[in-house]
Amino acid sequence: MKISKSKFEKIVYQKFLKIPKNIRKKIENLEIIVEEKSNSNLLGLYFGIPFSKRKTPFYSLVLPDRIILFKNEIEKFCKTEQELENLIEKVLLHEIGHYLGLDEKSLKKLGL
Repeated sequence: MKISKSKFEKIVYQKFLKIPKNIRKKIENLEIIVEEKSNSNLLGLYFGIPFSKRKTPFYSLVLPDRIILFKNEIEKFCKTEQELENLIEKVLLHEIGHYLGLDEKSLKKLGL
């Protein structure tokens, strides 16, 4: 299933707003980016310093962390818009989990 990049970004934003407020309040200095394609088969990627490891007062002097969602890779797994929305949400939550300091094992236990 293929959609425009702007529609994809709108879905990402809507899914971000569905994250409980108490979790969203912890998210700071983070960019969420949609890229058309990946050089690998990744659906998403987190770059940065996990929230749980930000213990220094100098953290404010760093560039934003980034979550990248790879549009074409995500679309390959979806036949309907509902499947696409569900997968976007799952990938976004997975990468936010990394931002919050969760490892792959913990994310798997959460179904992400």
